[in-house]
Amino acid sequence: MANQEIKIVGFAGSLRDSSVNRLLLRSAINLAPAHMLIEELYIHDVPLYNGDIEDQGPPQSVIAFKEAVASSDGLLIVSPEYNHGIPAVTKNLIDWASRRLSHPGNVLDGKPVSIMTIAGGASGLGTYVQPQIRQVLVYPGALVMPNGDIGISGGMTNFDETGHLKDDIAISKVKQNLLSFYEWIVRLNN
Repeated sequence: MANQEIKIVGFAGSLRDSSVNRLLLRSAINLAPAHMLIEELYIHDVPLYNGDIEDQGPPQSVIAFKEAVASSDGLLIVSPEYNHGIPAVTKNLIDWASRRLSHPGNVLDGKPVSIMTIAGGASGLGTYVQPQIRQVLVYPGALVMPNGDIGISGGMTNFDETGHLKDDIAISKVKQNLLSFYEWIVRLNN
């Protein structure tokens, strides 16, 4: 495998600063393999999708979000699962990213994507939300990694008091996902 430098952007589908999804994303940033840089996208100012807002020209927060995705080599989505489904934050970002009429267009078309989920309970692994995210990414043409999605249960028990991932199994899953994602992007680029 080539030592190709790749840039990933990622978002946590939760607005809480201390959400387990944001902690998982930040852990992924720290566990990324050599030659992979992951940048967390600031999403707090992205409004709910509204065609009227898009027609008037979306706010700078939407443009900045879309441009960051467009200029990246891949997108990492770290999402909670709410009521066995996609949370509004995650779906809203996918909706904005897919819009063709607002600058810079549909930034998901041809974009490699990887999905991670983490849940607070002992049994929650994102089993329902992962295929739903995959489904809504198909239409705009995203290239979701065919396998390697990860789901982690146990919520905060996976992290130490400073917010770093401490569970060896979870660390191994994140590292393997990121390595597979790196290989997926390199394969697509070649």
